[in-house]
Amino acid sequence: MIYYLITVVPVILGAVMILSGLIIRKRPRGKIRNGIFTEALIVDFAEKTAYMKKVPYKAVSPVVEFSTPDSRKITAVYPYFINEDFVTFKRGDTVRICYDSKNTNRFHIENDGSKSSLSFVLLFSGLFMIVADVVMFLKY
Repeated sequence: MIYYLITVVPVILGAVMILSGLIIRKRPRGKIRNGIFTEALIVDFAEKTAYMKKVPYKAVSPVVEFSTPDSRKITAVYPYFINEDFVTFKRGDTVRICYDSKNTNRFHIENDGSKSSLSFVLLFSGLFMIVADVVMFLKY
């Protein structure tokens, strides 16, 4: 009985980790409830100096321009700054955004890469735990 319990517990934990990874994989940073999806054009980059261990570096964030359903043109700065060496966008790119209808300056860029690392770790760890447990069960 104890042998089967030792075998089942890692499978259950692995399944919980995989489920958690799948749930947070779809949740981007800065998600806006009841937001409006639209296409936006990157027109510029906002710059600021950031510090890591007292070493300065240049951080940038895209400035986007988009139209609302009532034909207003909105220009807004993305609230998340990253090191300029890791920027995947460039001027003139079109990106999909979701903005708040009550505050058009509050938005997030879909697929900005902010949601991938933790979900990947959970998915991989859970899958590894299940596979290792099954291999050990079949071998011994």
